[in-house]
Amino acid sequence: MAHIKLRKQSAGFTIVELMIATLVFGVVLLVVTTAIMQFTRVYYKGITETKLQDINRNIVDSISQGIQFNGGNVTTTVANPAAGSSYAFCVGNLQYSYTTGYMLSDSPTAAQTYHALVANTVAGCTGSSAAQNVRSATISGRELLSPNMRISRLQVTNPSPNVYKVSVRIVYGDDTILNNPNAATANCLGQRQGTQFCAVSDITTTVVKRVQ
Repeated sequence: MAHIKLRKQSAGFTIVELMIATLVFGVVLLVVTTAIMQFTRVYYKGITETKLQDINRNIVDSISQGIQFNGGNVTTTVANPAAGSSYAFCVGNLQYSYTTGYMLSDSPTAAQTYHALVANTVAGCTGSSAAQNVRSATISGRELLSPNMRISRLQVTNPSPNVYKVSVRIVYGDDTILNNPNAATANCLGQRQGTQFCAVSDITTTVVKRVQ
């Protein structure tokens, strides 16, 4: 009887093949992770920008509609406000007290503030009506900004009779991710890390006072 020899063949991957497979898998995983992080950054950036824009639009609309239809006294803002100081202007009997350059925080440090823009009813409000100290924890009225936001620029000017220009610039973000955080030109740093937590909204409109 003939004997048949069975030859045992080895099967499997070599060390080199395993290393190449691991490298390819690592590259794919890195690309996928980077894409997910970028998508998440863009998503949260969009949420931040939308929220900021909505708040700024509400502020500008409130001031503009008050100027148009309140029929009372309208005062203008100071030309060059000092960051951290409190100022005010009137639209009828509604006084807006504000500070520029300081971020709104529930537990503020020296470079932050309890309040940034507060609307409060003051009968007979005029340009000589004292502004509320918005750096204080205790104020009267309603805060119009949300935490981590700051007024970068707020201007109400009167370029011609019964015509007013309202300009509001709000910035969202900590000092560490901003250029010139206390200035009217504050803007987001050009870094990728943390950009989803920084945004700027700048709205300017011209209003005609219709009710005298």
